[in-house]
Amino acid sequence: MTTRLGIDEAGRGCVLGPMVFGAFLVEEEEEEGLRTLGARDSKKISAKKRVAMRPGLEEAAAAWRVVEVQPSTLDSESLGEITKRVIIDLAVELRPGVLVLDAPVPPKQIPRYRADLLERLAGRGIREIEIVAENGADDTYPCCSAASILAKTSRDAALATIQEQAGEPIGSGYPSDPKTRAWLKRVWLRDGRWPGCVRTKWDTVRRVVAECEQPRLF
Repeated sequence: MTTRLGIDEAGRGCVLGPMVFGAFLVEEEEEEGLRTLGARDSKKISAKKRVAMRPGLEEAAAAWRVVEVQPSTLDSESLGEITKRVIIDLAVELRPGVLVLDAPVPPKQIPRYRADLLERLAGRGIREIEIVAENGADDTYPCCSAASILAKTSRDAALATIQEQAGEPIGSGYPSDPKTRAWLKRVWLRDGRWPGCVRTKWDTVRRVVAECEQPRLF
């Protein structure tokens, strides 16, 4: 009986909070049944509905995992290496017959990316595994859709905790969000340092520091 492991992440491009990986293991013949639970790309589902769906998805899984990578780690290593390490660790733990990934690289780079993962898995003793790596896999393959929902709901919960601790709106955590940029500026002007929830190596954060420090030069 073949199992399929979908893996997806949330918060990759954020400047606040963790990057969160979801992993969803399901028996191959039961995967399409996830569609009846509403499994699809988490970005196409409202936050309220994602939360409501999650218990049913957890119950339908043969196994599931959530891995949070904190800003301190994201600042010290490349996202590519972190992503590969998490994928390999999850595959080694859960031992699927098929690994389904929402590929974090452009289409032309996918064959090399897949080959690298296969080589790393072989080095960990896993040689009998198929890897399906596609852009948009989180909307095409139900196991990857379910993983996407696990990752997004956990990421949203982490950001809600950060906002509660901040005691003021922090926005979505993405660089393009004016509320997030405004919060970063207020924090730097007030404290002159970053709390642990901020990914300090991001260009957005460096620009905020430069903008805040510029007036002090004159």
